[in-house]
Amino acid sequence: MITVSKLSVILQNKTLLNSVSCALLPGRITTFIGQSGAGKTTILKTLVGLNSISDGSVVVHDKQLRALSPKQRSEEIGYVFQDFNLFPHLTVLQNCIDPLIVHGMLEEQAMQRVSQVLEQLGMQDFAHVYPSQLSGGQKQRVAIARALCLQPKILLLDEPTASLDPINTDILVNVLQKLVGGGLTIGVSSQDMSFVRKIFDRVYYVQAGEIVELCEGKDKLSSCPLIMSFV
Repeated sequence: MITVSKLSVILQNKTLLNSVSCALLPGRITTFIGQSGAGKTTILKTLVGLNSISDGSVVVHDKQLRALSPKQRSEEIGYVFQDFNLFPHLTVLQNCIDPLIVHGMLEEQAMQRVSQVLEQLGMQDFAHVYPSQLSGGQKQRVAIARALCLQPKILLLDEPTASLDPINTDILVNVLQKLVGGGLTIGVSSQDMSFVRKIFDRVYYVQAGEIVELCEGKDKLSSCPLIMSFV
């Protein structure tokens, strides 16, 4: 679980987030929507520690984010970049195993865990393939696998369908629903409203660096005019 209270982010004298408060809950998919530049990605990057907090607090499972080391953050929160950030010179297996080796896991144990996660995501047959040989949807699943190999309790995905076709988007929806069904806390930023409608659970509307509306469940859409007009 992540609890955000009055979070502000100021970079180069520009306010990117202004007193944002929100929560990401276990077993739920929390989506941040809004126009381009509204602050959706900034929220996710701040939650994973890629942006400095100017004011306010981010609490991850009763611990202040600021108090966590980079290693501890990566074990609590997995992050999937919009462009996947896979290492092109490494195979799928190597991309996934490297973070575990860096964290001190023995290679044999790391191999077992990576194999399990790749099988979970239907990518076990691509273990020795390089990213350039994969489709966008396959790269997406590898990026998710790499994040899940560290067994985080929270998974954040930035614009996860940006390079996916409808078929791979549906595959991603199924993957996220299975993960959240297992109790994972998931946070997503997206402008893909067809995708958002399929995973609609908890949705925050972000506007000019502020959260202006929250809707929990499609049955409550009629009481959330901004989100209803957007989706």
